[in-house]
Amino acid sequence: MTFVMQVMMYLSYLSFFILFIETVVKAECPRKKIGRFSDQNEATEFAKAPGLVPSETRISCIYMYNCKSESDEFFSNDMLIVLDEITRRLKQEIRVNLIIEKINCGEDEQLKCLQYSLQESFHWLIINDPKNGDIIYEIAARLNHNKAIIEASLLNVLSQYSTHDLTVYCSKEADKEVGFIRRLSDEELVEKQHKSKVTKFKNPILRSPLELNLIEPLILERRSFDEQLNWHQLKRLNENALDDAISKDRLTFILFWNIENIISKHTFYLWAEASKTLILRHSTVIFAALACHEFSELCDDYIIKPSDYHTIFAFKQNNIFGKTKELRDANYYIDWVQLLILSPAQEIHSNDELKQIKAGKLELFDEIKPAITVGIFDDRNGNEAKIFMQMAENLKGRYHFVYLIKKSHSNAIYTIRALEKRKRIDFTGIYEIQELTNFVVRSSLPTVIDISNGFTSDILTHQMQPLILFIDNGNQVEKFKFTKLCSKSPYIICTTIILNSSKSKIVNEMINSLQSNDHSKRLIIFLREKIYALDIKNSLESGDLLQLIAVATINEPIRILDIGDVHPLRYIQLAQINEIFGEQIIEIPFEVQIIQRSYLDKNDKMDENSADYGGCPVMAKVRQAAMKDEL
Repeated sequence: MTFVMQVMMYLSYLSFFILFIETVVKAECPRKKIGRFSDQNEATEFAKAPGLVPSETRISCIYMYNCKSESDEFFSNDMLIVLDEITRRLKQEIRVNLIIEKINCGEDEQLKCLQYSLQESFHWLIINDPKNGDIIYEIAARLNHNKAIIEASLLNVLSQYSTHDLTVYCSKEADKEVGFIRRLSDEELVEKQHKSKVTKFKNPILRSPLELNLIEPLILERRSFDEQLNWHQLKRLNENALDDAISKDRLTFILFWNIENIISKHTFYLWAEASKTLILRHSTVIFAALACHEFSELCDDYIIKPSDYHTIFAFKQNNIFGKTKELRDANYYIDWVQLLILSPAQEIHSNDELKQIKAGKLELFDEIKPAITVGIFDDRNGNEAKIFMQMAENLKGRYHFVYLIKKSHSNAIYTIRALEKRKRIDFTGIYEIQELTNFVVRSSLPTVIDISNGFTSDILTHQMQPLILFIDNGNQVEKFKFTKLCSKSPYIICTTIILNSSKSKIVNEMINSLQSNDHSKRLIIFLREKIYALDIKNSLESGDLLQLIAVATINEPIRILDIGDVHPLRYIQLAQINEIFGEQIIEIPFEVQIIQRSYLDKNDKMDENSADYGGCPVMAKVRQAAMKDEL
């Protein structure tokens, strides 16, 4: 045998030996194969017994980043790639549905970005924890300098919010790495908060006109609901129908309701009533509901807190496009849906359409709208137009926005107030998202809030500002004088109730008690726990409302509210609920109960034996003081 043949035979044996070793190495225990991927990052499938298939779970989070350098840009690109890879892998391998919202604060001036200083770069993963709210983790670019380390970091933190150890499902490269990620403390978050330099209006009310007379849930939940429920035009969803609906490239509106939850039951009734009108106007849009009392495991992916059972979710391409947990009547849902469909702003094309807007008339909406914010721009790609559209996107579903592209026209933004004496308020501030948002909130509020048909709790009874109630008996001169006084005092909350407008006997009795049966006393002043009543004749001749309040406080209050009392204005809310759902006699909660619930709904953990009401420790004393003031 020649030397060459010997060498060739030796190489042949060596190749066979290497192939044998590689085969042995790859023939690992199937248990170890779980979640392992080939070099192409493709999942290695294996047979699983039906009982071993994990139930589907959901983790909701946000990747929010602010890039200040080229290296930051490279890192954010790597983050986005890795997030997409692990999202696909976890869903395929272990049925973990990772819902990720991506926010680039360098491009999109969203409200979430504006809460923090944007002077420095950052890369944050914000986890929506069902128990503790949003938890923010920092992913440092200098420590996570390649995709494998980024993956190890992400899977490590996501494992803390999963029933499974997700690090087992890492790629081959990440299996060898140690991630670097840390949770930001409350003190660090306070330090990173944005110190705004723009004008801040001191408006006490942050509600849109659509949200001024919402139902108080704590009163509603004391009712019963024994009538038969009808789905009307709502689509009934099961697992397959749900997956198909939320993945569509169009809006799908879904209520995840539970028949055991009394508020959810009332919401389903309203949502079904609204569907009769909505399906006629938007035949290609899906309006649906999923019964969580029938598909409890399926709802676990979407229901994080009790209020989610009365929340309408809008989905588009597997993402939550919008949602509302507010309650009023079927018309509220009709308006909210149409605002989302037209969002962020409705384009008009002519001066004739603009004339209709100035009259408060909008396409798809039946009633005259009290506030419509208009943007007129020379160029739709100009900076001012982009800021306007981003602001409108942030406020979608709450306010009415229209815009007109008009060449050679100076850029202008103003709010039309068709029902007010002052019909138009112009924006004169700096073109920044927060400044423009403040303008929309302030200019959209009516001078006097009509509470004849109910009111939202946080605009009246939870406020520190003085509140004046004008009892309107139809005298237009008095009404004009009161409105004029209110227009000069933007930091005093002015309300009116039309006498005999309510069919509720209990509201009329409440008004009589506030007037002490003296019908000339038609100005009621609420100063924290004290209530005063003034004769209408001379009061409206005052120079301003502060002078009016000073005169009122010379006398003894007609009533001093205790924390164990029912606020008299709550009877208006009860009458509103009875008008919508039918009359029931129920006991209205004490004011302290409603205030406590409002704190809990904001994820403020209250402990009677502690000064810390949850959230940032720095704010504990402030919250405690605020709580005492409200009580």
